[in-house]
Amino acid sequence: MAAGVFEGLDTVIIRVHDVDAAAAWYREKLELEASFEDPEARLVVFDLGGSTSVTLWQLARIDVPMVPGAATAYPVFSVVDVEHVWNTLRDRGVLVEPVVESGGVRWFQFRDLDGNRLEACQVV
Repeated sequence: MAAGVFEGLDTVIIRVHDVDAAAAWYREKLELEASFEDPEARLVVFDLGGSTSVTLWQLARIDVPMVPGAATAYPVFSVVDVEHVWNTLRDRGVLVEPVVESGGVRWFQFRDLDGNRLEACQVV
C-alpha cells in the first residue's frame, strides 16, 4: 500500500569517513551482509531482510561531515529481544547507552565507528 506519493522507504544513507573500515564494522558488530558494493562510488548497501536497506557512503573530500552529537536523522533497527542485542553489542565492544522503556517500546542507542547514532527498538 502506498503512503502518500511513496511506496515505501528504499534505503537509509549513513555517511562515513572510510567506507571499507565502516563496512567491516557493520559486518563484525551488527552481523550485516552486503547486498551491493560500488568501490568507485565508495558505497556499500546492507540488506535488512525487508524492503529497506542501509547504505554506507563515504564522504568526499568536499563534503562537510556532521558534527558528532548534532541532531540528525538516524536508523532505528527493530529487534525481537532488546536486552539480548544490547548485551551482544556491548560484548563486541560497541558503546551502548542504557535501555529505555516507554509507551510499549524498549530501545537503546549506540554509535558506529564514525560516531553516527543508531538505535535498536523492541515493541513489547
